[in-house]
Amino acid sequence: MKPQQTTDGILVVNKPKGMTSFDVVAKIRKKFSQKKVGHAGTLDPSVEGVLVIALGKATKLIDELQTRPKTYIGEISLGFSTETEDLDGDIVEKVRITQPFTEQQIDDAMASLNGNIIQVPPMYSAVKVAGRRLYEYARSGERVERPQRDATIYDYHRTSATTLEDDVQKFSFVAQVSKGTYIRTLAVDTGNVLQIPATMSYLKRVSGSGFGIDQSHDLADIIATSDTELRQLVVPISDVLTWSQHNLSQDEWFKVKNGQKISIDDWPANEEPKMLYFNSELKAVYVFDHDKLLWRSRYVFSNE
Repeated sequence: MKPQQTTDGILVVNKPKGMTSFDVVAKIRKKFSQKKVGHAGTLDPSVEGVLVIALGKATKLIDELQTRPKTYIGEISLGFSTETEDLDGDIVEKVRITQPFTEQQIDDAMASLNGNIIQVPPMYSAVKVAGRRLYEYARSGERVERPQRDATIYDYHRTSATTLEDDVQKFSFVAQVSKGTYIRTLAVDTGNVLQIPATMSYLKRVSGSGFGIDQSHDLADIIATSDTELRQLVVPISDVLTWSQHNLSQDEWFKVKNGQKISIDDWPANEEPKMLYFNSELKAVYVFDHDKLLWRSRYVFSNE
């Protein structure tokens, strides 16, 4: 696609297995013939599901989109662990399960992980330590102290009966989590509570950044879509944000387009950001600065 101008907005992709998130971004960048493309939350190659792609000016919103909860469904296998915490890595520990855990034991273990927890990222992850990513240390056989990370587990529970086959006990789950949560590690954490090695054996993101799987489009279909129909798949920036709207006067627009701050005398203090419109077009988002007691720019989409 070679549009006359840059496309701005959100495209929700149903990422297939076997591709990195960067691979998807590269294909979308080529399809739209524009460089300004990013994503709000990496999915590992073996994980499928919702990958939110930001186009053009919507890339400014990636930080906001990443703060929104993500929901996953998957499967956990008890009885072995791998170097990558999923099925992509070699097995590093195995314990035969001859007497399966009761479903109550598993439910209690999962319940103990709901709320605010601290995780240690897997060695095979993109977290940086001393300027290098953890997976680079792992691939070179080096060990390094991994940083702890805060995560919030909003809802994590079992969604199927357990099965026992070849001394491995399996069950399905759903997890709604905050930014920065490693679901692979959540599986390992569950095993740690049960004192058994565990591995994430399947994972799919079914919602992220406010978008569900039912709003996503298969990558193959996107690539095959005509230029005219392609634009219809893009969610406008104004539909992505849910803050209060404010229609600017001519004087207010002059201040906003010049990046000026707005006095508390003009706009009362408010925790919620303001979406600023002029002539029915979203121009910017302002937030209230409690330290300086004034409104300042957070996002600018147009000053024309």
